[in-house]
Amino acid sequence: MRDGASGSRRRRIGAVQRAVDILNLFGATSPELGTSEIAMALGLHKSTVSGLVATLAANGYLDQNPSTRKYTLGLRLLERSSVLLGQMDIRRVARPHLDRLHDWKGESVNMGIRDGNEVVYIDQLPSIHATGMREEVGKRAPLHSTALGKALIAWLPPSELHSVVKQCHLVALTPRTITTMEEFLQELERTRERGYGLDDEEHSLGGRCVGAPIFDHRGEPVAAISVSTPVSRLPMEEVPVVAEMVRETAKSISLRLGYVQKPY
Repeated sequence: MRDGASGSRRRRIGAVQRAVDILNLFGATSPELGTSEIAMALGLHKSTVSGLVATLAANGYLDQNPSTRKYTLGLRLLERSSVLLGQMDIRRVARPHLDRLHDWKGESVNMGIRDGNEVVYIDQLPSIHATGMREEVGKRAPLHSTALGKALIAWLPPSELHSVVKQCHLVALTPRTITTMEEFLQELERTRERGYGLDDEEHSLGGRCVGAPIFDHRGEPVAAISVSTPVSRLPMEEVPVVAEMVRETAKSISLRLGYVQKPY
């Protein structure tokens, strides 16, 4: 019987895989790369990379900086991501509820999903205030330092939860970030007990965020929403009030997705 993983690898087309590998090299720490840098990173001949890069650029997936001659991700990727996000039914279902949550306080409202050991932001309503916490749609963040991340995994079955936590790189983003597996598991237990995830300056100093999970018809956490604000506008004694509103909003979205049991 053919092994599924090895069969999948044999069906891959080399040139397409290399093009995908090139796109995956670009990130927050490497937004601009030259042909030589790409070739070195992927262990490919420069001439091979030149042809792949030229093809990606011709189709709008890469743009070349005329000053440095290096490449950045192209606008065609943004266009494709917009199509994908538009197809995600959960955003359509959730948006009216997010609008009401946003109108309540005027603070930033976020929605994210889990991809491995990261949160991916799929919707965001910015704060109406001059200063506010803001995350861009498409941005990724660690699970362990965000209210969204904690809310996304706290309700997973124990075996799956431990597996996910083991994969997390518990990097300290601020002096308040959780950096040990034992502490992270304890925090996730507290998250389940109180019904919401809390980021108390763990992702960025000066920011406080409260998040709650969205469950689908199978009772599985498929997304999470949060309200994020500077700590000056959300003292700790007011967190339960905001948390209750976030939980109720997440519950309303869950019910629209067919959820029947109450996990909160």
